[in-house]
Amino acid sequence: MTGRSLLAFALALLAVGPALAQLPQARITSVFPPGAQRGTTVDVVVGGGSDLDELDAMIFSHPEITATQKRDAGGNPVASTFTVTVGGNVPAGLYDVRVRGLFGISNPRIFRVDSLPEIAETEPNNAAPQATPVSLESVVSGRANGATDVDFFRFPVKAGQTFVIRSEASRLDSPMQPLLQLFNAAGRRVAESRRVFSQEASIVHTPAADEEYLLRVQDAVYGGGDQFVYRFAVDTRPQVDWSAPGFIAAGTAGSVTLYGRHLPGGEATDLKLGGQPVLKLTASIDPATAGQPVGAAATAAFAQSFWWNGVDGNLLRLGLAPQAALLEDPAAAEQSTALPAEIAGRFAERGDEDVFRFEAKKGDSWVIEVFAQRLGSIADPLLMIERINTAADGTVTYARVATEDDDRQNPGGADLPTLSDDPSARLDVPEDGNYRIRLRDRYSDARGDARLSYRVSIRKPQPDYSLVVFDSFPSADGKAPPTSGAISLRKGGSYELPVYAYRRDGHNDAIEIAAVNLPAGLSARPSVIGPGQTTTRIVITAAPDAPELLAPVSLQGRSGPADAALLREARTATLVHDALNGLPRTARLSDSLIAGVMKDEQPFSVVVDIAAADYSQDQQLLIPVRIVKRNGFDGKVDFAFYNVPGETDAPAFAIEPGKDSALARIYFKEKAPVSAAAILLHGTSTVAWRRNPWLAERARLKVTEAEASMATRQTQAQTAEAALKEQQLKVTALTEQVKKLGEELAAYTVQQQKLKDDFTKAVAAQTASLETVAKAQAQAASIKASATGKPEELVASLRALQEAADALATAAVKVEELTSAADAVAKQVTSVKELEAAKIREKAEAEKLVAEKMKDVETAQAMLTQSMKDLEAAKAAKAAADDGLKKAEEATKPNNVAVRAVSDPIVVRIHAGTARVSAAVPDNGVLKRGGMLAIKVTAARRKEFTGPLKLTLELPPGTTGIQAAAVDLPADQSEAMLTVTAAADATVGDLANVVIRATGDVSGRAAATDVPVAIKIAE
Repeated sequence: MTGRSLLAFALALLAVGPALAQLPQARITSVFPPGAQRGTTVDVVVGGGSDLDELDAMIFSHPEITATQKRDAGGNPVASTFTVTVGGNVPAGLYDVRVRGLFGISNPRIFRVDSLPEIAETEPNNAAPQATPVSLESVVSGRANGATDVDFFRFPVKAGQTFVIRSEASRLDSPMQPLLQLFNAAGRRVAESRRVFSQEASIVHTPAADEEYLLRVQDAVYGGGDQFVYRFAVDTRPQVDWSAPGFIAAGTAGSVTLYGRHLPGGEATDLKLGGQPVLKLTASIDPATAGQPVGAAATAAFAQSFWWNGVDGNLLRLGLAPQAALLEDPAAAEQSTALPAEIAGRFAERGDEDVFRFEAKKGDSWVIEVFAQRLGSIADPLLMIERINTAADGTVTYARVATEDDDRQNPGGADLPTLSDDPSARLDVPEDGNYRIRLRDRYSDARGDARLSYRVSIRKPQPDYSLVVFDSFPSADGKAPPTSGAISLRKGGSYELPVYAYRRDGHNDAIEIAAVNLPAGLSARPSVIGPGQTTTRIVITAAPDAPELLAPVSLQGRSGPADAALLREARTATLVHDALNGLPRTARLSDSLIAGVMKDEQPFSVVVDIAAADYSQDQQLLIPVRIVKRNGFDGKVDFAFYNVPGETDAPAFAIEPGKDSALARIYFKEKAPVSAAAILLHGTSTVAWRRNPWLAERARLKVTEAEASMATRQTQAQTAEAALKEQQLKVTALTEQVKKLGEELAAYTVQQQKLKDDFTKAVAAQTASLETVAKAQAQAASIKASATGKPEELVASLRALQEAADALATAAVKVEELTSAADAVAKQVTSVKELEAAKIREKAEAEKLVAEKMKDVETAQAMLTQSMKDLEAAKAAKAAADDGLKKAEEATKPNNVAVRAVSDPIVVRIHAGTARVSAAVPDNGVLKRGGMLAIKVTAARRKEFTGPLKLTLELPPGTTGIQAAAVDLPADQSEAMLTVTAAADATVGDLANVVIRATGDVSGRAAATDVPVAIKIAE
């Protein structure tokens, strides 16, 4: 069974889920689109995940890939969407993308940067007539939305124009296994390709005539969902299928031969891939700028490699080796090599077996290590080492020395997939002579492919190690495998990370692990991987007052003596997915380890003050344990130790409600391994926890704001209504005034008419009077004329003249009166006209004021209408705020979650014991108050120790009223009496965790051995 299938089987048996929900942590399963063209800006949506509340940032592993939160027209954040800008100088390649939200920093996903324009599939495109149109020289992002989802794409190509379709899914953290099928315009399938593990699908094709092609994409095993993203490029760029060698010498530029089905300017070969001819081209490569191989499988942590993007459109994984490669000669049945050697080969044909011969001297040791899967190859090499025996008659026979299949090291176990198909062996040369190694693919009877490449390293043993830290999220009970996650810390909380060591060439020393360059607010005690061990945990802790932050974290290993220590930086691995879609549990390397502190607080923290201790076999370690409670938590906390060495008692215990401390006990028994270990203490409890109390706080604030707004709008409406009434009253008053003025003007008109009539009458009377005067004057004149006649006529004339004079005087008086009266009437008319004109002006002014006040009324009415609308809107906002508060309170009400807190590690180094100590306790250990107890102590020294011992009674902290004087046990004696006394007021009852300790000096170190004793204080 191969490592891949064994791992999948083991994980299927081990995978279990926690009974209770855990404290949330942001995790993502995909982003879409999963890449972009450099120098462009695109909206990227978080496609799926969990605990993605209130996302506010998207972070990339390249500083020139930046993101801002997308907002709608109202300035509100668009859920899970960010506007991403890729700088024009960002190299094509794979980068980590994470998001940050209320529940911390997420695990990474891959974001692919390329040089071509990019589009996304347009749904629906599940049938050929709906095919998404694609331009040549472009990249398309798509997703298998369901098990039966099929995507179609259509693009034209000119005759004789070779084009390449290269898909990516494995590189994008996608479980999708794309099946590409290319159809011509007649509907005939002309090419097909599918993903095989990490080997992506690709098609190279050259049309004989102008053609429009149809590309059909689906998941080969009918998987689907948000994780099932893919990309493909359809372009005329070169296609590199493999290189020879698949590695170069570290620290210097080198050259490799590129092989591919489309290499313009390349040299023809006799090789074929999928029935198509393969060309070759030489390329110069400088590894000086090589960085972490982001996206490579987790097994790559134990092999130096990097991504090379020197041919546009291609990403080639290349390894780094101590020296240049010896290339396999496919035509040779056997190839000789000097040692040390780095050999590059491939299983190009079915049944292919490669043999390499070398000479070795007796007593020499050589490590023979094969690299394939760790460098991205899907080859599964089988390694055989044989001694070549040549008889005197020239007969050659072969003696099998070793056979190895898969790697024997799997430091990640069932949690982190680190088991590879790459074998290795150590050859301790028994005799001078010739030896050979034979290599073949485990499935050589069924396959052969030039891409089944390998590297063989034959070197002198150089003890060393590599480290990988698993950036993961532990399960609530610690029993299920960790899942994808990141260091998302709550204030006052701690986060444990598994660290794994891959030991090479017999390295067996302890490895100290330390976090370096931590920002303020974060701390981490050193941890250790003990001799012969491959794993430990390191714990990152956030201070209770730590600021909300994001910061890179580096872990460094140190092993060996101080003057020759091997310092190694841990690479970071992240889980891609659990067993899914026919693929095993999969992990990959990420760019870096990032820690984030969120605003939430840890419900309780576990505190142990002991950071490191040197203890011996048969010795007891008592550990004061405290819990720091927050936010009203006061539940029972159950404790269990983790990473306790074998042959060690470490009983579980609990801190009950109302308590905050306990005394834990570890007892290293006689056969406890002499080693080092980082022991952790896990505290678990069920906590009534509120998911997002700030949501309810904001909702309450919105209710308060809505109430204030509604009150303001109510006041504004009332004010507007009062203003309207006031303006309406003014208009009414002015209207009445205008009416009154109109009536007054009408009266003036009547009066004026009467005056006119009176004046007319006066004028008529005056005219009549004037006529009378005229007549009188005429009569007088006539009389005067006739006065020259007879006397009687004269007398008569005089009398008539007198009468005329009287009439004239009377008429003159009347004319004068009438003239005065006419003048008076004329004056009255003038006065009335003036009054009328004044009233007209007054009325006009009043009417103008009415018009103005009507406008004021209209304005007041509009203000009232708007105020009423605002009031209704405020009432609606208040109702919405009330509803939001109700929902927020429902969403944030306490729910029981399983909380697992972890202590800082206690680094314990266990030494060999000095003696086997026993104690004979009289009276079954009953010690009366005020009494004494003489205990016979016997020490059987181990052969490595012959010195004196000091015997002491070790009591738990806080014990009073009991004492015993120390007793010296000389080197030549093995027995002594230790007297224990009890004060008269000693507390009655059993004494727990009491030991008698025998301490001796071992090379300047106080080495102790304990023997537990049972003592009971009685009245």
